[in-house]
Amino acid sequence: MLRFFLLLTMALSLSGPAAARVSQRKDAKQSFARGTRLFERGEYVTAIAAFERAYELKPHYAVQCSIALCHQRLNRFVEAAAHFRRCLKEGASRRRAKAAEVRRSLARVQARISWVEVKSPGKGGTVHVDGEARGPAPQRMPLNPGRHVLEVRREGATPARLALKVLGGEERSITLVPEDVEVSQPAVVEPVRPEPIKPEPQPVPVKPRERRGLSQGWFWTTVALTVALSGAAAAMGALTYTAHGDYNEAPTKEGYDTFVQRRLITNILAGAAVAAGVTGTVLFFYTDFGGPAREEDDEAGLATRVVVGIRGTF
Repeated sequence: MLRFFLLLTMALSLSGPAAARVSQRKDAKQSFARGTRLFERGEYVTAIAAFERAYELKPHYAVQCSIALCHQRLNRFVEAAAHFRRCLKEGASRRRAKAAEVRRSLARVQARISWVEVKSPGKGGTVHVDGEARGPAPQRMPLNPGRHVLEVRREGATPARLALKVLGGEERSITLVPEDVEVSQPAVVEPVRPEPIKPEPQPVPVKPRERRGLSQGWFWTTVALTVALSGAAAAMGALTYTAHGDYNEAPTKEGYDTFVQRRLITNILAGAAVAAGVTGTVLFFYTDFGGPAREEDDEAGLATRVVVGIRGTF
C-alpha cells in the first residue's frame, strides 16, 4: 500500500510540468503562426513582437530567421544581420541547404550596412547615436541607411554634434571634439550713470501704396496640379487594391512585389496631391483676384505679412 501511494505521488508530481510544457509549446506555435500572418500582411513591427514571444516560449533557430526577415523589410539591416547570425549559431549552420540560404541573406544585409568611425582626439568622451549611448570614443560602428545624429559627450564640456546621412554600404570617418566649458570670472559691477534725456524723434510719414497680391496663374496652376495628382493617386490606388486581391488569392513573390511597388507609387502620388493642395491653400490668401484691397500697406508691411504667412504654413 505504501508503495502504491509513493508511485501515485510521483506520477502527479511529473504530470504537472509535462502539462505545462505541452501548453507552452501550444502557445509558442500560436504566437509563431500569428507572427507569420502579420508578416504576410506587411505589419512587420507587430510580427517581430509575436515572433519574440514564440522564441521566448520555445527557442528555435527558425524564429531568429523570421525576426531577421522582419528587420530586413524595415531597412533595419544592423538588427537583421545580428538575428541572421543567431539563426546560424543556434542550428541553421548544421543544415547545409538552410545554412547556405541564411548566409546569402546575411551577405545581402551586410552589404547595406554603413560603417562610421568616430574619432575624438584629446579627452574623448561617449559616442551617442540618435540619443542612444554606444560606448566610448573612438570606435567604429554600424549604421542603417538614413539620417542619424552623432554626438560625443563629455562631462564638463559642450557636446560635439553632427547630422549625418548614410545611403548604405559606405565607409565614413568623422571627428567630433567636445569643447571644454570655461569658468567665467565674476563680473565687476560699475555704477550706473544716468544718460542725458534726448528728444524723441518725430515719425517720418510714409507714403501709402495699394496692396498687390500674386498672379492668379500660380493659384489655378496649383489647383489643376492637385486635381491631376488626386486622380492619378485614385487610379493607382485601384490598381494597388487589385494587386492586393490577386496576391491574397494566389500568393507569389511576383504578386507581392507588384503590390508593394503599386502601394509605394500610390503613397507618393497621394503625398504629392496633399502637398499641392496645401500650397494652393496658401497661395489663395496671397492671390490678387481683382477685388478692392482691404487696407493699404507700405512695402515693408507687405513683406512682413508674406514672411509671417510662409513661416506659419511650414
